[in-house]
Amino acid sequence: MTARIFFRTDFLSDVQSPLPFLRHLLYSGQLPLTILIFLLTLKFSYSQSAANERILFVGNSYTYFWNLPQQVSAMGVASDNRLKTRQSTSGGANLGHHWRGDLDLRTREIIKRGEYDAIIFQGHSMSTISFPDSLLHYADRLCSEIPSDSIKRYVYMTWAREWNPIMQDTIAAGYEALAKKIDAEVIPVGLAWALARQYRPDIELYDTDGSHPSTLGSYLSACVIYGVLADRSPLGLPNRLMTTDRDGEVLYLNIQSKEDAEFCQRIVQSTLRKYEQK
Repeated sequence: MTARIFFRTDFLSDVQSPLPFLRHLLYSGQLPLTILIFLLTLKFSYSQSAANERILFVGNSYTYFWNLPQQVSAMGVASDNRLKTRQSTSGGANLGHHWRGDLDLRTREIIKRGEYDAIIFQGHSMSTISFPDSLLHYADRLCSEIPSDSIKRYVYMTWAREWNPIMQDTIAAGYEALAKKIDAEVIPVGLAWALARQYRPDIELYDTDGSHPSTLGSYLSACVIYGVLADRSPLGLPNRLMTTDRDGEVLYLNIQSKEDAEFCQRIVQSTLRKYEQK
């Protein structure tokens, strides 16, 4: 798999304006000119790329529960890595529903417009178990509607049911096969859930139905998605995720304790590092 390196560029934002700070280092002889040029170029390139990522989520309730795409966007805002998200979702939808336009979905039309830099595909939670061939088939057909090779493709690996954790191996294999089929990158959300349950068996990641995410499960999922999309560690993300409505009023999307938030972030960092080494 392609190796990721989590490299901090945000240290240049630790002061109100980095330019006077860097100028001081340069004039004092503490910073060679070549390194200064490199740092400023890195900062500029990072800011330019981070500000223009438009992400389309294609999925169902595993995506829209607790406004997951908006949580990912809020994480980006909080870390100066802006991700503009939109979703095409419907409860219980599989990728066949998205292809056919069932459940009032307009996914094909949205994809054809080519307005996004990346598309995240999330199949039905049982697709890799019960209908793996259908998952591959309809994902491939949806990708045939993508108008440009420059639009990145991701697959959102889901998690096992609360009462049957051994499902995760099959789910992971199914999404890895899907990624290979459509030339996409895996977002290993399910593996982060499994690792979190390994370290904290009593952690409440699930809603009462044992399938959908709780607010904590959704926060963990958002950290994984953010980590992959932004290509950086989730460590240091806020435990309170917020946005504003049209009137400028603050809306809280998710609130976790600092301890739970840090636990999720460390689980995600470990998951992504291990997954990259496969």
